[in-house]
Amino acid sequence: MSTTLFTNARLVGRGDETYSVLVRGGRIAFIEASGSASPPPDAKVHDLAGSSFVAPSLIDAHTHFPTWAMAAKRIDFYTAKSAAEVLDRVRAWLPEQPDDGLFVVGQRMRVGEWPDVADMNRLALDSLETVRPLVLFFAGFHSLCANSAALKRIGFEPEGHSGVLEEADCFGAWTKIGQIPPAVLDVAVDLAARNAAAMGITEILDLEMDFNIDHWTRRVQKGTDVLRVRCGLYEQHLPSAIAAGYKTGDVLPNTQGLVTVGPHKIITDGSLGSRTACCHDPYPNEPENFGHFEYEPKTLKSMMEKAIDAGFALAVHAIGDKANQLTLQTFASLSKPALPGSSIEHAQLLTFSDIPLFTGLGLIASIQPAHMVDDRELCSQFWPGREHRAYAFKTLADAGVTLKLGSDAPVAKVDPWDALAVAIFRTAAGEEDLPSSAWHPEQCLTPSEAWRAVTSNGKISLEVGDRADVVVLPMDPLKADAKELRSMQVMGTMLGGRWTHFAM
Repeated sequence: MSTTLFTNARLVGRGDETYSVLVRGGRIAFIEASGSASPPPDAKVHDLAGSSFVAPSLIDAHTHFPTWAMAAKRIDFYTAKSAAEVLDRVRAWLPEQPDDGLFVVGQRMRVGEWPDVADMNRLALDSLETVRPLVLFFAGFHSLCANSAALKRIGFEPEGHSGVLEEADCFGAWTKIGQIPPAVLDVAVDLAARNAAAMGITEILDLEMDFNIDHWTRRVQKGTDVLRVRCGLYEQHLPSAIAAGYKTGDVLPNTQGLVTVGPHKIITDGSLGSRTACCHDPYPNEPENFGHFEYEPKTLKSMMEKAIDAGFALAVHAIGDKANQLTLQTFASLSKPALPGSSIEHAQLLTFSDIPLFTGLGLIASIQPAHMVDDRELCSQFWPGREHRAYAFKTLADAGVTLKLGSDAPVAKVDPWDALAVAIFRTAAGEEDLPSSAWHPEQCLTPSEAWRAVTSNGKISLEVGDRADVVVLPMDPLKADAKELRSMQVMGTMLGGRWTHFAM
């Protein structure tokens, strides 16, 4: 491993002083006041001239990374205002798509305010494409619309089918849609990984709905070595993982120590956009619809205990307030505590009286700030009168809950700087200068709280002995406004003391 010395470096969280920071053997070997240390003879010296900052690198604590990597090949409908607009855009886009035997995919249809949502159906897609399998994901990726060719390939009889698949059916389809030849997928994943490194990211949690362990081992061996990857696994993967002797935290052989076994992911409810998030109150104009909870609590408890006994931390998806309550109560009822690092993923709508359980159980709240921007209008539409309990980041932080920031890519883009801007300022890109644009500003995190939730060491600053997962920045993120965060140009990223991005 190379030895690197940063001189005249400012450190995030340590004031205006400058320091010498030595990276050796993949660790932070020393941090000393500038001028007090002589450079080791084997060190590559980078003089930061007192104007650049050295800091812990960043994480994305929730991704579906291969699907995100393929997003560049798919049409995005985030801005579409109606089914008619989507269909027009697909009609123009289809002739440009290769007939390569793969699914033709669109994504992120935000239908909350569409006047013609019922027009998004199988017959509409069949009018555009009868041969190739065409699927369009709704925002949140808990539901999709498919044409007849896609339904057949997924395993459904098209005749009489609306073309809309939700929850478990959608997830099953997602797995089949993601069966892309490694020669194609691995190239896309490598590019996405290097783009992430250029943003300062050194670690991701990959919760792709596949048994990712073998895939990431192959990718590292082929040269995709710029990220640490924790591989989550689902219920269908647990028997194979247990048979192989895997446990959360195990480092996989032949991966340079970069790929580890992650948590067991359990999905308990749906999503806000599909009106399947499990809530105490019914959805407006749907008095019988309280959302969807996937398991009886005793079944959920049994699943959790099986995973814990096998050595797996838990990552449990819960979005609605009732789903969060039932999930927390199930965690509390376990015969043995969940393993350290266990989390509730999303925690979007909470009953505040449940939060002490969150704290007492030592669970992480794995949150995706970009979803707040995407869901503001839907919160008002589908959770009226409860918006103040949605995306309650500050309430969680004040209660002592550990927060981790992620993207849920491809639901939102991999971009930790946008996540920081939303978490701190509660505004979307382009709104920074608008008066009173912050959505429920009482839930803004402090810069230190948000920064700690996105750093690879979970700290504000680097400390001696830390793994040398490091980012070099042109300014202090703790003093940046939202525009400055979103436009942050990372000067360099180190993974274990090795440059994975260098623009200095």
